[in-house]
Amino acid sequence: MAIDWDSVRDEVTGFLRDLLRMDTTNPPGNEIACAEYIANVLKREGIEPTLRSSEPGRGNVTARLPGGESPTLMLLGHTDVVAVEPDKWKHPPFSGALIDGEIWGRGALDMKDMVAAELMVFILLKREGVSLNRDVIYAATADEEGGKGNHGIGWLIDHHLEQVDADHILTEGGGGRSEIGGARFITIGTGQKGIFRFRLRATGRPGHGSVPHEENAVVRLAKAVAAIGEAVLPIHPSATLKAYLEGIAAQQDGETASALLDILDPDKSEAALDRAPFGDDAVATLRALLRNTVSPTILEAGTKLTVIPGEAVAWLDGRLAPGQDERSFRKEIGPMLGDHVTLEVDQYSPPIEASIESPLYETIVNVMADHDPDVTVIPAITTGGTDAKHILPRRPDTQVLGFMPVQSEPNTDEGPLVHGHNERISVENLLYGTRVLYDVVTRFCSS
Repeated sequence: MAIDWDSVRDEVTGFLRDLLRMDTTNPPGNEIACAEYIANVLKREGIEPTLRSSEPGRGNVTARLPGGESPTLMLLGHTDVVAVEPDKWKHPPFSGALIDGEIWGRGALDMKDMVAAELMVFILLKREGVSLNRDVIYAATADEEGGKGNHGIGWLIDHHLEQVDADHILTEGGGGRSEIGGARFITIGTGQKGIFRFRLRATGRPGHGSVPHEENAVVRLAKAVAAIGEAVLPIHPSATLKAYLEGIAAQQDGETASALLDILDPDKSEAALDRAPFGDDAVATLRALLRNTVSPTILEAGTKLTVIPGEAVAWLDGRLAPGQDERSFRKEIGPMLGDHVTLEVDQYSPPIEASIESPLYETIVNVMADHDPDVTVIPAITTGGTDAKHILPRRPDTQVLGFMPVQSEPNTDEGPLVHGHNERISVENLLYGTRVLYDVVTRFCSS
């Protein structure tokens, strides 16, 4: 019997609205609320979940549908969300309100929508009795937004690998659409920049503010921070970024295609970005993807206006292009530190880049050809992070792809909605993503 997608629309909408009503802002997380809710949904379907907490409140739920001997697929999502400013929202951020066909709430796009869609797909596999050629795991985990993943998928890999040991993983990080030069594109997330978060600590001679001297720690720190913050580091084009630009260029006129390909050339890159058919935000993102970047974000110095402190500290958010590592990054920024300034690493995870030469990637391309034959699928790398940063340092042979397809970009005249105010997704986009994911999973996993 054919699936009643109208009924599925109502059901997956209900899942998402329920999940959005749970405040899982990280910190503190409280992801146990979502984990217990999902566990109860699975039990009603005759699927036995496993619920584990790394510590009180930090809940993770997984379940498995057994299949054949082919490499396992995991449907992975995180249930924690970033903080909100409720007074800036048109509708309460933890209401799960359904208004004019849109579901409102923090996490509607990052990423409780995919948690709900993957839950629906997983349930449909069971209901429809799909004959699987491999095990399929469902996992809704904690602590992606916190940065270090100490309570989510990384913790499960370290302590309960048998629950999440998968060769292929589908999670967030792709599925966004764009239109360039009359051609339409949709992305599969194949990678992300690495993380190198660090402190700069400057030392100097303390003294009275009324007697300036040349050993002021604040001045030393300020010089280093300004030098790093204003620097334009060398470009390091990745294979993914090259495939992304080549995929777009193939659908453009000669002049536009030339500009797109010149972005990869160190001698032509900046001029080419000015000629490329992208808006300011997209150009800024491309510029960041081409190279290692550093953003100073926190300054700490002094406790009294009249006292020159003996120490000053700055926190900086560094992101590494694929192919780069801690050593190469230190080599680029080291000359800017100056004397009396030391670098202390807070968090490091290497950049990630998956090959597009894989059966799962090919399956997504083929499914999208069925759903939307006029759209071109291209790989994409992100400046931000997903749970892949917790998985691949521990399990480097795993292929992690990001793909939650939508029919239109989830941006409005309010600006980007992910991590922004008034985050929401349309019911139709949620259903679309669910249907496409179902087809991807059934095609990849059917006997």
